[in-house]
Amino acid sequence: MQRKMYVIACALVSVLSLNGCATQGKSAGLGGLIGATGGAALGGIADPGKKGEYRTRNVVVGATIGGMAGLIAGSTLFDEIKARESKAYANGRGSAPRQVTGAMPSLREAKIESRWIEGRVVGNRYIEGHFEHIITEPTRWDSQ
Repeated sequence: MQRKMYVIACALVSVLSLNGCATQGKSAGLGGLIGATGGAALGGIADPGKKGEYRTRNVVVGATIGGMAGLIAGSTLFDEIKARESKAYANGRGSAPRQVTGAMPSLREAKIESRWIEGRVVGNRYIEGHFEHIITEPTRWDSQ
């Protein structure tokens, strides 16, 4: 029975340690849960005394100490991870190319000439009168 409980506790700790956390409360809570589970398992393995009289006390003490240690460890690890993320973000922003505002020159409009073409007959087609628009000078950067 004791071995079966130990195996279940170890499996629970293994599964819970694979879960990710997004907030400090979740990280501390998960650390506390893992610590309490591990502490309870170790307390159950510890010397139970004559006729198992200290087993319950060992499990409670182990769970309490393990839970407190897990809470502290989970919170500390979360703080460290957030500090690393903030540092990486600041380094990334610092290495980004800088945009200088107001330095881009403006564009000069293209010059277009419009011509009226009279209607005409070409072969067996009639082409109605229309405007042709010719770009005489393309758009260019204005050299301030």
